[in-house]
Amino acid sequence: MQKIPPINTGDAFLNVNDLVSHADAYFAEQNLVEAIRGYGRVLDLQPQNLHALHCAGLACFLDNKPERAREFLGRAALAAPERVDILEQNGLLAALANDWAQAEAYYRRAIYLGGSAASLHRNLGDCLRQSGHLAEAKEQYQLAISTEPCLHHAIRAVARISTELGESDDAAAYWLRAWALDPSALQDGLDLIVALAKVKRNRPLDEAVTQIRIRQAANADALEALCLMLYKIDRFGDMLSVARQGLNIDPHRAVLHHYAAHSLSVRGRLLEAMVHSREAVLLTPDDATMQSQLANLELSQGDYKNGWQRRKTYYTTALARHTLVFPSFPEWNGEPVTGCRFLLVGEQGRGDEIQFIRFAEWLHQKGAIVDVLVSQSIAEIAVSVRGVRSVLTSKPAGPYDYWSHMLRMPEHMKLDLSMLPIVMPYIAASQHKIDHWRVQIDAVSPLATQERSRRIGVVWAGGPYTALDRFRSIDIEALRPLFSHPGTTWFSVQKGERERDSEALADELNLHTLGPTIGDFTDTLAILETLDLLITVDTSVAHLAGAANLPVWVLLPAYSEWRWLTGCTDSPWYPSMRLFRQRELGEWDSVVDEVHEALTVWCGIKTTQLAASM
Repeated sequence: MQKIPPINTGDAFLNVNDLVSHADAYFAEQNLVEAIRGYGRVLDLQPQNLHALHCAGLACFLDNKPERAREFLGRAALAAPERVDILEQNGLLAALANDWAQAEAYYRRAIYLGGSAASLHRNLGDCLRQSGHLAEAKEQYQLAISTEPCLHHAIRAVARISTELGESDDAAAYWLRAWALDPSALQDGLDLIVALAKVKRNRPLDEAVTQIRIRQAANADALEALCLMLYKIDRFGDMLSVARQGLNIDPHRAVLHHYAAHSLSVRGRLLEAMVHSREAVLLTPDDATMQSQLANLELSQGDYKNGWQRRKTYYTTALARHTLVFPSFPEWNGEPVTGCRFLLVGEQGRGDEIQFIRFAEWLHQKGAIVDVLVSQSIAEIAVSVRGVRSVLTSKPAGPYDYWSHMLRMPEHMKLDLSMLPIVMPYIAASQHKIDHWRVQIDAVSPLATQERSRRIGVVWAGGPYTALDRFRSIDIEALRPLFSHPGTTWFSVQKGERERDSEALADELNLHTLGPTIGDFTDTLAILETLDLLITVDTSVAHLAGAANLPVWVLLPAYSEWRWLTGCTDSPWYPSMRLFRQRELGEWDSVVDEVHEALTVWCGIKTTQLAASM
């Protein structure tokens, strides 16, 4: 490499061209410091020298001096406002500084002057996307693609924006294009799978899964990532196959055992799930998620000794610490409670609180003075619970001798199935509310005749934000065969977003919608007291009826929760409850058929009982 001789800046005969040539030589040799210094000398003599401004900006950028680069290139843009390349470079520097508005202005002027260029439309799309103008960004990316059809960055960007805008068909189409350009890009394949699932394009989805499994056949990390995506789109059969494929590569990968256990348990194959879950716990004994999964499986098998003991790990998680109340006074660990002031603390869902508030009576029988802390929605119901002195809805200052979360009680009281149901019933509606709702019910279903219809309440949907609610909730149309059963009158006690679903069936079926007029759980309980039966999916209303010892039939998905055990049609927690179980996840027709047959028998029994009492 030839050494560049120093320049004598004091030479009276030195001209600007010599200075420019000298700076250019340094720039060509990547001696950026000397190049910047050289261009500076030129600008001392000619402040508007376009070549020096432009090259100084580029040199500063390469020398990791973005602010100085913006200064020089900004001046260059003023000196040559029609130079498209300088405008684009200014746009890039503004974007790097997160100055999206300035970058957008540079790119728009460059497009105006220079016409469509893929890079300009792509970069303008990036700016618009960053500033939240998604529809405009999508348009710019599409213009870039029209000029350069294989521009991967723009194609992926349109796919992502389409997803954000809820334009699922577009998202799937563009992810297919991105995947075709580079099928080795794992993340593109994973995003494609999710997009295809949303538009129910199962054939290309299956093909994409197969391609990923083949291409990543020796990559356990990739297969683990694929498992997660399959979980998100409810492809539990594929999820299990992929997890097992990954375990063939790395048998000691706990997360893959966890995924295998989950895919099996969701489909009701609990004994197989336990094999993988136990392995996951052995491999990662300190992982609370793995421990909780195994705890739930043990509880579902009736192994309360190990299940409750293991479940305590949940309370160490960040989620529990963030969402649950942890009072400052001593936590109960099974000590004698005679004469002690005890705070029983609710947690998680309303159904859990209704189910586990029964332990207030157990504590009371042991001599404790019991207050309960529950959610506002069940506070009035909790007032009726036997053994409760006071009902609180906000964390008290105390003092208390002990406190316990409701779902920690079984661990320390050494609960087993033979001890259930502890007490029954343990909640009750007020007579005033029962009388009020009986008038409403009698108005549409008179009691006067021997052949009166059986009054049946119905709930078909749980809270939409509950995990796996999509499997426990049912489309009301699936229950139509029940509503047509002779000798029955139906009352919807459904609350929430779907409480008016039943109104569409009111004209053709004997189905009355009560949901919009129900104020709270005390109203629901009073209504149930006036009915002959409740048929419901697994929701808090099922617990409400069970806790009041009222007849209730519960329709359970294949994945059903630990509390309902496995294989049985009754519940040790609620003697008045009957369980109807799904055999295949998502398949409700056979369950509804079974309930219909049971209704026929039940209606006949009720008619016989009514006739005998006349």
